[in-house]
Amino acid sequence: MTLPTAPDVSILIVAYNSAAVISACLASIPPGCSRHSYEVLLIDNGDGSTEALVAASYPEVRIVASKGNVGFAAGNNLLADEARGRYLLLLNPDVELKPEAVDRLMEATQTYPEAAAWGGVTLDRNDRPDIGNTVHVPSLREMASRVLGRSSAASAPLVGVDCDAQVNVLSGSFVLFRRSTWDEVGGLDDRYFLYCEEVDLFYRLAQRGHTFWRIGMARAFHDAGHGNDFAPMRLLYRAAGTMQFVRLHWSYPAEISAFMLIWFGALQRFVGGKMLGSRKPRLRKIGEGYRMMALRPSDWRYGYHPTKGLLAKLRRHAT
Repeated sequence: MTLPTAPDVSILIVAYNSAAVISACLASIPPGCSRHSYEVLLIDNGDGSTEALVAASYPEVRIVASKGNVGFAAGNNLLADEARGRYLLLLNPDVELKPEAVDRLMEATQTYPEAAAWGGVTLDRNDRPDIGNTVHVPSLREMASRVLGRSSAASAPLVGVDCDAQVNVLSGSFVLFRRSTWDEVGGLDDRYFLYCEEVDLFYRLAQRGHTFWRIGMARAFHDAGHGNDFAPMRLLYRAAGTMQFVRLHWSYPAEISAFMLIWFGALQRFVGGKMLGSRKPRLRKIGEGYRMMALRPSDWRYGYHPTKGLLAKLRRHAT
C-alpha cells in the first residue's frame, strides 16, 4: 500500500457551534492556498452541527472524532496529532482567507527561514486590521495602563500591517507553524481552555530562542467574537486565560497584583456603565459585559485550575 504524499501544509480548524460561518471559511481555502498542497482537518467541540454540515457538504475535509468541548488548545493538539503536513496552519472557523493568503505565509517560510511561525493580518468588516493584531504577552504595566484608561498595547501602532514585521506574539486565529518546532514544545498547553493559549506557546518558543514574523500581505477577514466584543462569557474566558498564563509563569506576588488590577478594571467598567449608561448606551453595554467579571471574581481568579474557578465549575455542571 502506497501512502499519499505529505502535503505542504495541514490546515487545522477547531469548530464550536460554527455552522453559520464554516462554509465561508472552507470556501476561502482553495483560492487562499492555490500554489501549495494542503489538507484540511476539523474537530467539532460543540453540539455536532458543524461536523454534520461539513461531513455532508465537504467530503475532502478530514474530520477528527470529537471528544466533547475540550477547549481550543486540546482541540488543535488532537488535530495536529493526525496532521501530515510539514507546516501546521491554525485557522479559526470564523476566518475567511483572502486570495493567496496561505501562499504568502508559505513563501515567508523561505524569506524568513530562521523563524518558527508566520502570521497573517486579520481584518474587520471594513477591511481594517482588527484587535487580533494586538495580541501581547501579559504584563503588569499593560494591566495598570488599562485601569488608567489608556492601554499601552491598544494605543501602540500596528506593525506589519502594510509590510512584514518581527513580533513577539501572533494571533492564533490565522498562524502558520513549522511542524518540527510545534513538536519541539509539545504544541499548545492543554491546561488552557480558551484565550491566551497562543500567547503561552509563543512565550515558551521565545524562551528557546525562536522568532516570529507577521506577514503584511497575508490577509483574512475575521468575524472576531461574531461581532460581540463585550459578551460577558467572552470577557470571563479572556480573564481566565490571562490568569492561567500568570499563574503558570509569574511569581505569586505578581499573580496577586495581576488579579487585583484586572478585577479593579472590571469593577471600574461595570460601575461606570451603571452610572453613565443611561446617557451613553455604549458604556451601558460595556458595563453589562463586565458584570460577571466584576461580581464573580472567583470564576476567573485561578485561571483554568482543575479544581478551582471557571473550568472546575463547568466540569461540575457537565456532570
